[in-house]
Amino acid sequence: MALYFSAHTIACLTKQALRELMSNLMASTDLKVRRCVASQLAGRMLTEVEAPDQATLEKWFEHHHVNVEWMMRLDLDGKDGVVKEY
Repeated sequence: MALYFSAHTIACLTKQALRELMSNLMASTDLKVRRCVASQLAGRMLTEVEAPDQATLEKWFEHHHVNVEWMMRLDLDGKDGVVKEY
């Protein structure tokens, strides 16, 4: 599976609603959400999701009523001094 980062606007959500949204996304069995982070002050949420392709991921977010601001497929990941290729 490919790995994607995506950004979402969440400016109107309360902390409780945002926590529920993040929990629902992470509990999904359709795709694997590796990480989900958010800032109410910035009004943004970022996700890291494993998906077979971008079209599938776009439909998945649409199914969960999450507007996508931008999305990118990752080719390289650098962590702890090691660069991994996807």
